[in-house]
Amino acid sequence: MAPRLVCILLASAAGALALQLSPECSSLPRTRRSFARSTFGAAAAGIFLPTAPVFADDGPAAAVASYKYEDRDRNKNKEALIREDYWYFSGRKPPRRLNIDAFPADDPTWNAWGECTKSETTGNSCVYVSLKQRIPAYGKYGFSIQLGASEFEKLGKILRSSNPNWNEAAKLVDAGLEGQVPAPAVDALLKMALFAGQMLTSPNYSGPPREFLVSRYYINECAWATKELARAIDERDAATAVGLWEFGKDSWNSYFAIVNRSISPKVGDKFETIA
Repeated sequence: MAPRLVCILLASAAGALALQLSPECSSLPRTRRSFARSTFGAAAAGIFLPTAPVFADDGPAAAVASYKYEDRDRNKNKEALIREDYWYFSGRKPPRRLNIDAFPADDPTWNAWGECTKSETTGNSCVYVSLKQRIPAYGKYGFSIQLGASEFEKLGKILRSSNPNWNEAAKLVDAGLEGQVPAPAVDALLKMALFAGQMLTSPNYSGPPREFLVSRYYINECAWATKELARAIDERDAATAVGLWEFGKDSWNSYFAIVNRSISPKVGDKFETIA
């Protein structure tokens, strides 16, 4: 019997401890051990994680590993790209895919802005950011961020194909270690944070605005998804890779939903979301 199946069966029968003690489980790569843990956890709660087929232009692809990555253990953001984000300060997690227009202005659950969401010209009307600050920021970081999003979209097409080109996929999430230049999707992450700092904060405002902290939250989600994607691609785990890519896509698009509100025609073109 395949080690992965043995591991999952052991987990279902004996609990999470089996994942640590079983040689079948210990020999599995980290990503697959995590999958087994999530499968056991769902079974214990009486919840099953179905997989849904994904189709590309050239035929059916691997099923998507269904898992709520946003509910992972964040370990106090110790390994996050930017530790001080919205979750770090408030303990609250914004939705996986942010749709600002869908939130009532007075929603007390987590809504960061309230009536501030109504301003299309300035972004967050409670924190006015001048054009003199926004225009140079867009000129400095806009191209790199959009290129990173385009490359991430390209990665999705590769992963959803019936026969993924794993070598090409690996290049698109290459972190650029040992003095190498990182892939555009990786290079864009820190620039997304710097860009948000220029677009959503003002020297006239004391403390970081909530909108800025929420943007950092989604940047951290993008960074985590990209890092885990590299592992799944290295292991040739198509189902996990596609699931992580979908999660990363939602995080990129949620970030764009925030910063695009600060990009008026005088600043530049709004970022195109990932399809």
